[in-house]
Amino acid sequence: MSVSDTIDLAERLLEASPDGLLLVDDAGVIRLANSSASELFGLGDLVGNNVDQLVPVEQRAGHAGLRNAYTAQPTSRPMGTGLQLFAQHADGTVIPVEISLNSVEIDGESYTIATVRDVTERQNSAERITLLRERERIARDIHDMVIQRIFAAGMTLQALDSIIENRTAKERIAGVIDDLDETIRQLRQSIFELGQTDDVRTLSSQIAAVIDRRAVHLGFRPHLTVNGSLTGLPDFLADQLVATLTESLSNVARHAGATEASVVIERRADEVCLTVRDNGRGIVGQPKTNGGLSNMMWRAAELGGECAIGAAQPSGTLLTWNVPIIAG
Repeated sequence: MSVSDTIDLAERLLEASPDGLLLVDDAGVIRLANSSASELFGLGDLVGNNVDQLVPVEQRAGHAGLRNAYTAQPTSRPMGTGLQLFAQHADGTVIPVEISLNSVEIDGESYTIATVRDVTERQNSAERITLLRERERIARDIHDMVIQRIFAAGMTLQALDSIIENRTAKERIAGVIDDLDETIRQLRQSIFELGQTDDVRTLSSQIAAVIDRRAVHLGFRPHLTVNGSLTGLPDFLADQLVATLTESLSNVARHAGATEASVVIERRADEVCLTVRDNGRGIVGQPKTNGGLSNMMWRAAELGGECAIGAAQPSGTLLTWNVPIIAG
């Protein structure tokens, strides 16, 4: 291979790298840079610039000292070795990066090859996962500790109500019990909303998205109640739950002529129950066992559960879909 061919191959390899590559001399001047580096830093031509200008303003003075120390004792450092590093874009944006350094000698002169990788998306993903886990922890604490204590308090009041004869006292106790029930309902709704994010497709966010989409076709938003935590349901069960909810609300939109509908999802010790109720025209005669209803019944049967549809009181249609929770 001729010298010109070798140079051409080197340039092609340099440009093919998805990471930013810089060749820096001992004075910190950039002697060579690929297009990925130019794009990363937002500068059309990096050659001739001092590498210190690529770090955040407040770190530049310190970076010169670190660079000189590395030049005095160059070593190969793998990308991201225990350091949280940042670069600065031409527009002033600070970018989290990973950097690896290697020394090289060319024509008797020492240079440093810097490989720079933008890790913004990876860092954002890690932060989203951390946020989701924290939300799940909070939801479990609310469900397992707070709700259980409120429920126990309500049971105690109900027991007292049975032995108290004073009418005024009984009415006050009944009012407190109703308030506790409403508090539990609101807490469960808060648990559900904790699972909703714009960028992580949790089961809670998928259910909320189904409700939002079907509200457009229904002309109203179905009322949603979630009892119990949906965190940790097997993926295959969660997928079928979302599909069944979608199908059932589609049937309401197409056939019921309803003005109101409610969706209740309840997680019990060993099963998940979905109930969809509307105030529409109801079912005339025997319900058809094909189409959407057939799909919902098939999903329940495949999971070892059952699906039923019938008349709601005082009007409309009631669908129930119950399946056992079996680890995937």
